[in-house]
Amino acid sequence: MLDFSWSNILHSNIINFAIMVAFFAYIIAKLKVGQKIEDMRSSIQQKVEESEAIKKEAQNDFEKVSASLANIEDELNAIVKKAEETAVTLENKAKADLDKTVETIKQNIDKQVHSEENKVQTSLLRNVSESSIEIAQRQIKSALDRDKMLHRKYIEDFINSIDKIEL
Repeated sequence: MLDFSWSNILHSNIINFAIMVAFFAYIIAKLKVGQKIEDMRSSIQQKVEESEAIKKEAQNDFEKVSASLANIEDELNAIVKKAEETAVTLENKAKADLDKTVETIKQNIDKQVHSEENKVQTSLLRNVSESSIEIAQRQIKSALDRDKMLHRKYIEDFINSIDKIEL
């Protein structure tokens, strides 16, 4: 029959424990658990080092950005000032160009007005001349119609003037 005494139970537990330890040692050796744990540890260590490097790089980038942001107000003010100066310069140039254009237009208008005045004067003089000649013709015809002897006198004067012309 089975003996369930303390010594048997203890002895059987110790043997079972030893078998179990040997079995686990064999499985650990077979599966190379130690090597895998070391690989995982070195992988974790490498990732920690990489993350430290990335952290330092990010911090350096942050400091650069912070430094550039500190000067951004001055840079913006300088850009705005330069833009205002450029706008004033362009405005002055545009005004000068506009003044030149206006002056040129005024000169052209003056020339055009003077030309039109000359045309009108010429036209008026021609009309006055034609009218004067027409009036003179009427008066001469009227005078000749009234006095037939005057007609003869003019013809004789004309013939005498022809004789005086030297050829």
